[in-house]
Amino acid sequence: MQSVARRSSRRWAASCNELFRGQRSTGSSDRARLAAAAGAAAVFASLATPPLLERQQGYVQPITRSVRAESVADVAKQVEGLVPAGAKEIPCAQMAKEMRKDGTGMTLIFHTLYGPGKIQAAKMWRIDRPTTRDGLADDEEPGHTEVWLLMELGDQICGHPEYIHGGFLSAIFDEMFGWCVNMEREVLPDRGSRIFTANLSIDYRRPVSKNNTYLLKCRICKVVRNKKVYLDGAIESLSGQTLTEGKSLYVLTGLSQASRNRKQPTSE
Repeated sequence: MQSVARRSSRRWAASCNELFRGQRSTGSSDRARLAAAAGAAAVFASLATPPLLERQQGYVQPITRSVRAESVADVAKQVEGLVPAGAKEIPCAQMAKEMRKDGTGMTLIFHTLYGPGKIQAAKMWRIDRPTTRDGLADDEEPGHTEVWLLMELGDQICGHPEYIHGGFLSAIFDEMFGWCVNMEREVLPDRGSRIFTANLSIDYRRPVSKNNTYLLKCRICKVVRNKKVYLDGAIESLSGQTLTEGKSLYVLTGLSQASRNRKQPTSE
């Protein structure tokens, strides 16, 4: 590709010089200038030869196909046997659409990145975790919420041609941590508070291949003064191998002082 680019560059420079000489020379005909311009246009056209165009299609053309490695519906039957009793299925994609009925402020994950070749299908469960105060300070409370996301990923969100982009993996962690915190607010004193990511840390253990189905698990580790929410999570293959791990700190804003000092209910 580099040699093609160099040759095209030289041809473009030569065509431009010819065009400029024609414009400066007194008495040069319009036909000569047009011929030089046509030569320059031909150089641009040469950049769209089939090999180069094929390389660019994944980035500039709309997605019209879906390469499905596994069906989430089929895989979900296997995973459901591992989901703890009492887990509640959450219609995540439908809920995201309902949140943005006016078509503005669309979400990155369940709007922009949801569809053929991207997040091709998803299934989410909410799990209420048993809690314990072991190892917690007086101003810390255990988390109650865990979320599992089964997701089928396509081939249009890659970094390396065969692997899912690390930036996407970071974004999906942030999204699911946000869902976790939103659900956790149900047991917090002030449900009207707003949540924001304060810190996000991702460890890429192994490459995540395109056209495959994965299970993302995330949970609330602890809540400090009803304001700071600490989370962790992992993306696993269907065989249980950990591929990517994430940790995050979310903060709740708009809390009254009374809400910060009030303790959460703790399960026995």
